[in-house]
Parts: sequence; structure tokens; C-alpha cells
Amino acid sequence: MRAQMLRDLEAGFAGCLDALSPHVARDLFSERLDDATGHAAWWDAESRGNWLWGYTMLAGLSGARVHRERADAMVRDLRRTQDADGYIGIHTAAARFPAGEVENGELWAQSRALMVLLAHHELTGDVGSLDSARRATDLTLTRYGPDRPYYGRRSTASDRTGQTHGLCYLDALETLHEATGDARYQDFARWLLEDFDSWPVPFPNDDLAAANLADAGRVLRGHAVHTAEHLRAVAFGAGADPARLQAALRKLRASTTPSGAVIGDESLHGLPGPGAGYEYCTLTELTFSLARLAQHRADPALADWMERVAFNAAQGAREADGHALAYLCTDTRLDALATRPDSYSLLSGRHGRFKLSPTHDDVACCCNPNATRLLPHYVAAMWMRCPDEPGLVALAYGPSELRTEVDGRAVVIIQDTAYPFEDEIRLTIEVGAPLEMSLRLRRPGWATEARVEGAASREQDGWIIVDGPWRGSTSFVLRFQPQVVAERYPGGEVAVLRGPLQFVQPVPHRARLLHAHEHPPWRDEELLPVDVEDVAARLPVFDCSQPDLGLTMARDERADPDHPWRQPPARLVGDGVVLVPLGAAPLRRAAFIVRPGT
Repeated sequence: MRAQMLRDLEAGFAGCLDALSPHVARDLFSERLDDATGHAAWWDAESRGNWLWGYTMLAGLSGARVHRERADAMVRDLRRTQDADGYIGIHTAAARFPAGEVENGELWAQSRALMVLLAHHELTGDVGSLDSARRATDLTLTRYGPDRPYYGRRSTASDRTGQTHGLCYLDALETLHEATGDARYQDFARWLLEDFDSWPVPFPNDDLAAANLADAGRVLRGHAVHTAEHLRAVAFGAGADPARLQAALRKLRASTTPSGAVIGDESLHGLPGPGAGYEYCTLTELTFSLARLAQHRADPALADWMERVAFNAAQGAREADGHALAYLCTDTRLDALATRPDSYSLLSGRHGRFKLSPTHDDVACCCNPNATRLLPHYVAAMWMRCPDEPGLVALAYGPSELRTEVDGRAVVIIQDTAYPFEDEIRLTIEVGAPLEMSLRLRRPGWATEARVEGAASREQDGWIIVDGPWRGSTSFVLRFQPQVVAERYPGGEVAVLRGPLQFVQPVPHRARLLHAHEHPPWRDEELLPVDVEDVAARLPVFDCSQPDLGLTMARDERADPDHPWRQPPARLVGDGVVLVPLGAAPLRRAAFIVRPGT
């Protein structure tokens, strides 16, 4: 994972997106707008804010010194835009803090800047970033409330994209609450969600409004990105209402493909079939939301879903070298053409979301900035702290090193593994002084067996628990036993999964240049199959009555562990069939037919 982060910074668009896209380069936090109500006036603040947030996390988590120093400098520049009263945002004094029946991006833009500052504080310990975020938030808390609601009080079909994105101001409120313990931030989060719920439905992006979640028969139909990001707002703002959260999860799961993706091209509609489109922004917001929900609910199944997204849909929609991604992608992808329409382009005539691009400036520069956040969100969720006893929780797995303190004592935990490409994690726990600590390890729902070798353990509620006392250095191995399983798509075809990975039939492809950017090697491309007839001819049929569908795992010891998505270290092999991880096949068939009766 670290190798992918470094590669994205050094050779991918993630490290230089502000030089590739004028929308990311434009700094509305410094420039300021005189009109808060123009259509998508806030858009470039989203592009820059999400990119700088992701870039800061990539640089900090990977330890890339040059990029870390550059991120530090840009964060200092952001802090210098703060007004004397604490305001950080995109509007001049006369235009700021709009409310009510008007489209605006005030809270959305503020939240993107605040998350940059809060991520920087968490990664560096710089209290200046935390203080800056607190001053800005404290000001906003005085500008909205029961006497001056942010959301409207009349149902509308008019555009409210920025205003409904503003519910993610709760991202900053939750992070500030965690960092400071100040109850005002949680109180305001609850009020802001209540304000959102007080807006009479229907209104744009109202999928997770309380009235709609109470209607079990209402299907999701909003912008998928909004729906996925609002999930964590509901988790924090309505934590005392588990039924509401369960209703949201039930509806989202009904729109989820085996790769973990919530569909939406860009709006949510239809069934999650192998050809249903999904947006990269949705993948990022879903990953972050699932991490937050798993934290709130201590539910290992949510972490199973999170890793499905991160290791399948997210890898399959991007190039392994980080040079480009598809704004919209599908589980089965037999081509990636700019001419393919989507639910938005059918209205506007602006196709192009299914091609590969380092910016997608011709459509909207949102997915590329947002993509820089996805893997950092996964990594940040790998370890969490037990709230009621000294202890740590392994929510997700991958090669990593954790350095923290428990009960005032230094703790280092090393995960030595090629996960998700192998089935064991070798853990080493080092403590600076004798320590009583509980270690909870997620037991994946796909594992038919999970065992710890080298330490005593017990299982409880989906967790494997290894208790102390801990002294010096302790090592043990966590082993999982997965099966190859078939998971059905709505049309009856099946996806093939083993452990955290979905396996697909790769389709040989060729790239066709669409547009060469000003500076090489950046280019927009389409992908086409090398032989269309061969694609149709090589269609495997699986027998679900056979153990592991008749497939066996074959490992490639020559594969580069730092490039697993370019040369996968694991394949599934059967009678004339070779399947590879979804993320390692730019074009692929993900859905297969099965023998009748099986």
C-alpha cells in the first residue's frame, strides 16, 4: 500500500494535480467570491480542497519527505487566508453564510478546508492547524442554528448540489469532537442533521433524509456520491437512532455490486448488475463512510465491505501506475469509451465519463482529486482504540506499522503480510513497559476458519481477541481460510470471490489516444478489446456444486510485491480458465454463467 501511495505521489496525477488542472490550481479560499449563489460557484473549492486533503494524507502516511514539506507549506498558505474573526471559506464578507432557499457551497467548501487542517494536525501534531480549524468552526456555529436554519423549508426540484453536500460539514465536527472532546461540536452536528431532516421532501439528494428512510419502499434515487457521504453524517448526527442507520445500510446494500461499489452514473437507479456504472467519488466517500460506521458500531461486517471497495472496485477503476482513472466504471468492462452515455450526459450531451483521464476536466474535475483520499482513508481505519478498556482494534489488514500509546505506554504493532494476496498476517507487538491490553482482530465474514498460532485467543461477536499481559516483543500468526464462492448479480450471473478479492477474466486490450495534455506523459485514453470475437468466444461456465467452483489458487513468486495490480501475485486457475483480481484487469469479464441446477 505504501508503494502505491509513493508511486501515486512521484509518478501519478496525485502528486501534481494542481499543475494539471486549473480547477485544482484555483484557490478560492484566497481569491474569495462576491456571489455565493451562482451555479457551482463553489466547485473549484471542492476540487482543490479534496485534493489537498488527500495529498496531505498521502504525503504524511507514506513518509515522502519532499511531498510532506510541500503539503506543510500549502497548509500554512491555507491558514494565512483566515480572517481576523476566524473565517475560512470562499466568500467575501458580504456574501458569506447564506441560508435557506438558496443553492450555495458555504458549508461544503468550509468542510473541505477544515479537513485539510485537521488531517494535517493529526499527522504532524501541529496545534496551529487545530487552532485554526477550531476558530473557523466556532465562528460558523454562531451563524447558524434554530433561529437561522441552513436548509430550506420548502420542497424543491431546483439544483441544491452544494447545499446538500454541506451536510458533510459533519466530517469536520466529528473530527473536532474527537480531537478536543468539546460537546458543542457534537451538539451542532445533531442540530444540522435535524435541520436537513426538517426540509420537506422531496428535494435534491434527499435519499437519507429521515422521512425517506422511514419509507421502506422508497428506492434510492439521488446523486450516489451524496448518498454515500451522507451515510457517515447520519451515523454521527443520529447515533441514538440505530433503526435509521440500519434502514440506510439496507437500501445501500441493495444497490451494491460484488466489487463493493454503490452504483450511480451519476444518479442512483436500476439494479447493481455487472454493467451498472459507478463513480469514483462514490467509492471514496463510501470507503470513508464505512470506516466511520465500523468505528461507531464496532461491526466487522462494515469493514468487510470497506475492504471490498478498496481492493476491488477502487483498484479496477484506476490505472495501476496512477496516471489516470475512469470517472465512471463497471464490474464487467469490455471497453472504456468516451462515447458511452450516462444518466447525466443524456441530459447535457457531454459524454466522456467512462474514458481514462488524469483530470476529467472536460466533464468535471472531482473524481481525480477525491481519488487521492481513498487509500489514506483505508489506512487510517486499520487500527482503532477500544473506548471502554486499554486495547487496540485491528479493523482492517495490510502491510503496516502502528506506533501509538496505550495506558501511557509505547506500543508498536507490525503487520507483515502481502494481504489481500495472501491469507495470513504475521503480527509483532512491542511494548515499552509491561502492559495489560486487549487486542481485537477482525474476523472477516468470508473466512470459513480463522486461527491464531503462537498466542492464546478467543472469539466474540466477530472479533478474535488476544489478551495480555504484554511484555517486550510478542509475535504470532493470524491465518484465514477462505473459499472460492459465487455471488449472484441480479440477472443470475455470478461473481467469483475468494477472500477479500473478486476474480475476473482478463480481456486483452489496446489503448487509443483521445487527448495529449500539454505536458507528457499525461493523456486521455480509451480502452478497446484487442479481439472482439475472442471476447465472446472465451466464456467460462462454472459448476457451483464443485468445491471452490473447480478453481485452485496459483501463486506467482516472481510477481513484484510493490506492483501487485500490474502483475498479480495470485490467480485462480481451472479447466482452461485463468482469473485474476479485478484490479489487475483493465478490461475484464466479471460476471459468469453457471450450469443449470447448481
